[in-house]
Amino acid sequence: MNISTKISAWALCTMALFTTHATAETQENLFDFANNNLNLEVATPADWENPNLGVISGSEIRQGDVVLTAVDGSKVNRMWRTNAGVTYLQVGGKITLTADAGRAIKNVTFTVQNYKFFLEVTNNGTIDANTFAWTGNTTAVTFDNENENNPYGTQSLLLTMTVTTDDADENTITPSETEYVDANNIAEFIDLPVGTHARLYLNNAQVNGVDYSAVYLEDESGALELTDLSLNLLRNDIINGYIYVKRDQFYYDDDPDDDVPGRERPQAAADELTDVETFMVTHDNQLTPTTFTEVTLLNDDNISKLIRIENVPVTKTGRFYFATINGEDVQVADDLFYLPQGTTIPENGERVNVSGIFTWNGLRYKIMLTDIEPTIVTAISDISTKKDDANSPVFTITGINLGNADLQSLPAGIYIKGGKKIIVR
Repeated sequence: MNISTKISAWALCTMALFTTHATAETQENLFDFANNNLNLEVATPADWENPNLGVISGSEIRQGDVVLTAVDGSKVNRMWRTNAGVTYLQVGGKITLTADAGRAIKNVTFTVQNYKFFLEVTNNGTIDANTFAWTGNTTAVTFDNENENNPYGTQSLLLTMTVTTDDADENTITPSETEYVDANNIAEFIDLPVGTHARLYLNNAQVNGVDYSAVYLEDESGALELTDLSLNLLRNDIINGYIYVKRDQFYYDDDPDDDVPGRERPQAAADELTDVETFMVTHDNQLTPTTFTEVTLLNDDNISKLIRIENVPVTKTGRFYFATINGEDVQVADDLFYLPQGTTIPENGERVNVSGIFTWNGLRYKIMLTDIEPTIVTAISDISTKKDDANSPVFTITGINLGNADLQSLPAGIYIKGGKKIIVR
């Protein structure tokens, strides 16, 4: 090998070492949600009825030497494209960035759609909500969208996220594992501060109902809505053991700028250990609801409970049905499709017995029906016994006075007039 060849070989080797060392140090990793450089599934307004489309929770998304994972909160973490063509990541819970082994995250900068930025750091480093930037020195960092600066559950809308990494050193922080507190029943869990991770112990807790995003759970101490779970629970299941969950809260408020707080619905949200099997499930064919009076039912402590209320009138206003309970209109609906086949909801003030899951729909109390049945009539008072009284009032079979109604104009059914039962077909 001649001298020039030796020099060239040495130079190439030196350049290779320099390049490798430079790459191993500072590196920028761009998560470009606006241009979807990650080729993620994206939902649009046309996909609103498909709640799983575009959801990134449960996936590991890699860019360079950083992995992004997400946990849903009161709202999901979802890739979204507006009708105007703007694409961004909606963050409704937590997102965690984890560097590869031997690497450290030093800086994270965000660009944001419409100034929708509510993220706070949950473990280390500092975040500037004005410049949308975080600085620190850690192997992993978690950003939480559900915090005291975001009391109404508004999502953060991220267009891009640039994560700067470098070699880990003696000052690099490795976040400790999540600390859990014990809650011996649902009531103790509800009393925990929002954001607390807990082992929620369940003793013969019953599953009152299940929909696509929530499980309604009740024990002797109270009831609770569990969200973002993948525990494969069914209505009428009985649970013994414990589950790992985070104390969460759902806020309702028509006008977040006013000084009147909205109703708050306590929830348990999934965390990284929720799916660990620490409980046993048995099944009961039919749970018995707790019967309430009109005075005792309308209380926030009863939210998510399986309840029964008797002898209440139900009317239909527009598309919605309402039961009048203690002077308030409480919406009733077959949201969970639990009503027996062929059951119809009355709409003209008929009195019925109502069973279902008690909740709050954002404007008023609501009962998600599991059963609805007519009241049992034991006596009908104030009915004329004069069989020849053509002007006597007409009554429904449940005792509602319809006045001097024209029988032929009434819906098909059984009525009472002048002490006689009359069938209208």
